[in-house]
This record gives sequence, structure tokens and C-alpha cells, in this order.
Amino acid sequence: MSARLIVLAGLLAAAGGAALWWWFVLCERDCAAADRHAQDLFQRGELLAALALLDKVDARCDCSRFTSGDAPPQYALAQACLRQLRSEGRSVEVQDLLARARGPILKELAGKLVNDPRN
Repeated sequence: MSARLIVLAGLLAAAGGAALWWWFVLCERDCAAADRHAQDLFQRGELLAALALLDKVDARCDCSRFTSGDAPPQYALAQACLRQLRSEGRSVEVQDLLARARGPILKELAGKLVNDPRN
């Protein structure tokens, strides 16, 4: 009986590891796809949509885990969107979006903007 439990525990651990690996692969792909799509939205001037897309995927996947050293490309794109929105006088929309941020990237940027004396 205990041998069966050991085998079952091993199978469950292997299945869990495989599921975790698959989730990691899917998230890496989703972060890259979100970055490409958000860049397209940025080019078309749909800045809030770009930020919402990045935040949605980042909240689920934490896109910064797929880069080493530098900030992820999504971070730079989010900064550019926020900077452009603020330069267009859309600070209220920026504050509203950042107040609802769920992903680590926008949450970090929200903290930086709160502490920015130029606000």
C-alpha cells in the first residue's frame, strides 16, 4: 500500500511540475504577444488600451520574470504610454488607470508617479 502512495505522489508531483512548466511557457508567449499588440496600439494612439492590455497579461503572468537584468520591454512601453498621456493633459485618466492597476509593472509605475514631485 505505501509503495502505491509513493508512486501516486510521484505521479502527482510530475503532473504538477509539467503543469507549472506549461503555464510558464504559455505566460512567456502571452507576454511577448501582449507586448507586440500593445506596441501596435501605441502606434495607433490607443494608449489606454495598450496599458490595459499590458496590465491584464502582467497581472496573470508577471512579465518581468522572462527578462534578466534590464526591465522587461513591457515596462518601457508602459512608461512611454504614461508619459504621452500625461503630456496630452490626460493625467486624470492616467491616475484612474493606475489606481486600478493589477500587474506588477503598472503598480510599480504608479508608485513612482505618486512620488514624482512634478505631479
